[in-house]
Amino acid sequence: MPATQEEPAPFDARPCYRIAVFGLGHRFQRMLEIIVRHARHNNYRYRVAEHRGPGEFDIALVDLTAKGGTEVARTLRSVPQAVQVIGVGRRADARRGHDDLLFATFSLDVLGVLNKAAESAALRERTRRLSSRLIQPDEGSRLPLVAGRPPRALLVEPSPSVRSQLAVALRQIGVDAEGVGSLGQAEDVLSMRTYELVILEPRQPDGDGFAMLRRLKHEAPLRMPVVVLSARSGILDLAKAAWAGSSGYLGKPVTLSVLHATVRRVVTRHLRQQQSRHRGERAPEAPRFAPDGRGG
Repeated sequence: MPATQEEPAPFDARPCYRIAVFGLGHRFQRMLEIIVRHARHNNYRYRVAEHRGPGEFDIALVDLTAKGGTEVARTLRSVPQAVQVIGVGRRADARRGHDDLLFATFSLDVLGVLNKAAESAALRERTRRLSSRLIQPDEGSRLPLVAGRPPRALLVEPSPSVRSQLAVALRQIGVDAEGVGSLGQAEDVLSMRTYELVILEPRQPDGDGFAMLRRLKHEAPLRMPVVVLSARSGILDLAKAAWAGSSGYLGKPVTLSVLHATVRRVVTRHLRQQQSRHRGERAPEAPRFAPDGRGG
């Protein structure tokens, strides 16, 4: 358990970043706490986070020599809008790549390495805010907030360009879209974050997307709606998606109007079902599956 952190002075306007520690020994944790507490003339403030849940830290300090350390770092780096990950080790290792910080020079280098991570995080946040200003959804088409935040969609699509185009299109109706390029990355992300919608390309580099579709639709506590996005739109393809539990089917290339209509229908229905469950009511029956996400 990290030592209690001193509260910063009220007039300290420096940006503050929360550090989560994974696997680091007590000696180095204590060293980290002392260094960040007394770095009063640094451009950034840091504090060691008490919890390591989603959204509770900005920078992860991971001991790559600890058991499972490389897997933890890989998972954190695969999450969309990922936190900054600093790998700590003893030397360069071909199995895990370059170490960002060495134990031998930890006390000398840790503040500089943290500052680089903070600069990257600040740049990412500025880019996100600029993108949000440039792509403002129309008030009439914006989907309702979920617990005070925009609805989230996970795009499981191997093509970076397709992911980018879909993300821009979804922001126009107030949906925060995050993309991954494989089923493995999707599994890592879904273990750490919840979504109101998954848009899934079944043909993935590391497996069959329909297996993930069945799990997302039928296994508690996930049970999130999935819309299939595919260049294949034959009768058998549509039937396979319907049998697996898809909430809609979008054929590539998809038009903006069809994408918006499908996402709005599926997400709205999902939110109503959640509200009904919380009130103990029975949700209305789902409309019959149809191509392009339209109910029959």
